[in-house]
Amino acid sequence: MTHSLRRSTTYRVAAVGAALAAGLILPVLVHLIPVESGPPMGARLLPIFLAATLAAMRLDAVSALSIAVLTPLLNRLLTGMPAGPMLPALVIELVLVVSLVLAVRRWAPAALVAVAAPAYLIAAVVAGALVQGQGPAATLAFAFTASWPGLLILAAAGALAAPRGQGKAAA
Repeated sequence: MTHSLRRSTTYRVAAVGAALAAGLILPVLVHLIPVESGPPMGARLLPIFLAATLAAMRLDAVSALSIAVLTPLLNRLLTGMPAGPMLPALVIELVLVVSLVLAVRRWAPAALVAVAAPAYLIAAVVAGALVQGQGPAATLAFAFTASWPGLLILAAAGALAAPRGQGKAAA
């Protein structure tokens, strides 16, 4: 019993560490891609959402929500990004994405393969309204014109990472 508990704890710590590392490294690498005009590459590819979304599919709720909160805060501490007003919006978006994925994982696990991109869109609309007073049409227009590559990446990664054949997943 102790061996399996230790293994479980070790796995959880390693998985959270790997997800946090990915949540730190991916945005830095993406922001190194030059942009001639328009929104920054992070707003196009949505790299910070990958680790948190996949953690919500594979890890327990506390770990996934911790990753959602810690990733943007650690990024801000270590790189200065996300800049000022983007930090609260990003934290809200990540927590909402993780919460939505966890809810689907709990109540409709078969739909988990298709939840990543819609969860981001819902979270972006809510965060845009709460933090920036932006209406859903403006948020969705930006997402579909600028962030479509990131939406495709989220959709593909979510479809590949979603657990299969386990019935109702534990949240």
